[in-house]
Amino acid sequence: MSQCNDSVVIELTQSPSPRSPPAPRLPGYPSFAHFISQDGDAAIYRRYESLSARNLLYLQSELHELEGQLEALDAEDAKDRQVDDQESQKIARLWHHYARADNARAVRHRELQGKIRAKIKEYHEALVLESRVLALSAPTPRSLDMFKRWYLHYPRPVLWGRDKDLFRNEQDLVALAPVETDRLNIFLQKYLGWFLKEKRETSSHEDLFYFPSRRVHRAGAVISIFLSAVLLIGAIVCLVNIDPQNTNFRIGMIVLFTCLFAAVVGLLTNARRAEIFASTAAYAAVLCVFMNNNT
Repeated sequence: MSQCNDSVVIELTQSPSPRSPPAPRLPGYPSFAHFISQDGDAAIYRRYESLSARNLLYLQSELHELEGQLEALDAEDAKDRQVDDQESQKIARLWHHYARADNARAVRHRELQGKIRAKIKEYHEALVLESRVLALSAPTPRSLDMFKRWYLHYPRPVLWGRDKDLFRNEQDLVALAPVETDRLNIFLQKYLGWFLKEKRETSSHEDLFYFPSRRVHRAGAVISIFLSAVLLIGAIVCLVNIDPQNTNFRIGMIVLFTCLFAAVVGLLTNARRAEIFASTAAYAAVLCVFMNNNT
């Protein structure tokens, strides 16, 4: 028996079964979920900003009502202090007296405080969650356009009923996994994404395709390196070939290349203003030092 089992194991190892094709998915929630799981850009959902705000307003008003009831009890205790000062002082200062089950006034306080404790916890949790939702980024125009094209899937949308207009309000949408990219990569994704695509199941939409972000970032890095080298080496070559006595022309070339460098940094990257000023000043300083040494 052991020899037979060993031979079966060897046979299975040497001849693995072919990979079965993916199971078909019904159009609707199954296909929608698969589409979102295929690409992080497609993780777009409703924020329900108006409903969240109304929920917070309701919780706030409920807490405000409970706060008024507590203030009324405190005012009643303060008023009764003139009649029974010792009893009021014990309720306000002595926990064991406050926790007694045979004290009707303390029971009222404890029941109200229990309601406040539960409601204020719910309110604070809702506030924290709402702040996190508000911090989420909106989907990029390219991602949203791709998402809506797939969802509408003419002549019928993926989901029916009221859900056919689920994503109509674009201001109420959030992206759970927004892609951090610069303007150059956005340009590559929008106009040259087709050349960077890879084979992947894309459902029935022939005009939609996938391209991995690593290819876009790699292409953007190559173009950035090329532009940096051209701007630096090109400026040096121009300054070398200009007569050293023609100072005005050389200064004009430095101004021209410095403006080109600032335009490239400002338009093709997400650099902040301070970073643009710093990098442009460093670039101009290098050219000025080279011009002085080459005079």
